[in-house]
Amino acid sequence: MLVQNIRLTGLLLSSIIASALACSRVTYTGAKDGRSLVGRSMDWLTPTNSSIYAFPPGLKRDGAAGNNSLQWTSKYGSVITTAYDLSTCDGMNERGLVANLLYLADAEYGSRNHSMPAMSLAIWPQYFLDQYATVAEAAKDLFDSNGDPKFQVRTKDLIPGVSTVMHVALSDASGDNLILEWINGKLVVHHGTQYNVMTNEPSYDQQLAINEYWSVIGNYSLPGTDRPADRFARLSHYVEMAPDAPDWVSALATTAGMIRAVSVPMEPINVNTPNITPTLWRTFADTKDLVYYYESASDGMYFYVDLKELNLGNSSGHTLQLPMVGVNWTERVGDMSGLFRQAEPFKFMSADN
Repeated sequence: MLVQNIRLTGLLLSSIIASALACSRVTYTGAKDGRSLVGRSMDWLTPTNSSIYAFPPGLKRDGAAGNNSLQWTSKYGSVITTAYDLSTCDGMNERGLVANLLYLADAEYGSRNHSMPAMSLAIWPQYFLDQYATVAEAAKDLFDSNGDPKFQVRTKDLIPGVSTVMHVALSDASGDNLILEWINGKLVVHHGTQYNVMTNEPSYDQQLAINEYWSVIGNYSLPGTDRPADRFARLSHYVEMAPDAPDWVSALATTAGMIRAVSVPMEPINVNTPNITPTLWRTFADTKDLVYYYESASDGMYFYVDLKELNLGNSSGHTLQLPMVGVNWTERVGDMSGLFRQAEPFKFMSADN
């Protein structure tokens, strides 16, 4: 029924938007105790029907990309937010690695090479959360000795008429960042602490070039629309100018303030700006204390999950779910670590082969 509703909704969405998930993401490393926090917004036209899942290590994974799908067993447990219970779109693992999946209209994954393992776009961020403790580990393992990617990413249109195309940002407890994009069939990588902001189109190279102009005059003028390039410029300025936080409370508040400042309010959709969609929810990942925060923009509620309380390092543990559809949101406030229930892992969206 859920997928059927998505398809029906797509008949409307495809006539309104050319790009959809217009999100923002930032890594803040200004805390005096060396704490690194990652914040992101999820912007979308209709509810994403998300759940929070907690995965233990030891899960056998399939890339869900048809013939020669990549196979692996998860090394680390993680807490993640889904989209439609078909994809991992955000999360943090037990070692403090954070993965954020954001829309990128310019992404192009190339033709399928069946001699190369592949995975669905829906499981792409989960692959990193399952396998790596740091950004450096993930970056080192992307390419083979010939300089070719070790796997392909495949996709399909989740909503008819709206291309499902994304890029991924990784961050870790040290504040290191990795931006991964498929452009013209090639995997393009940006690795370093300086790559602490990501929004959407255009490609990251072009975003950096655009931001060079605004960075010089940021104290006097910043672009004010909800377009991805404008949000990128403002968020880059905010994180550059953010004060040092004396404690974790201030660090979280600073990160949340930056993401809220580039969030898109609930307002009528203007068909003349097809890539503008309202912010539905925001997450904040504290990579030092391993606490994952979720904030609903539509219900005004805020809760958190303490990964340490979930015993994610136990390889004999169970998959757990915190439902967020059809629940009383007045009960989704504060610490949710004890309210997860045992569940089966959801089935990741299969990709076109």
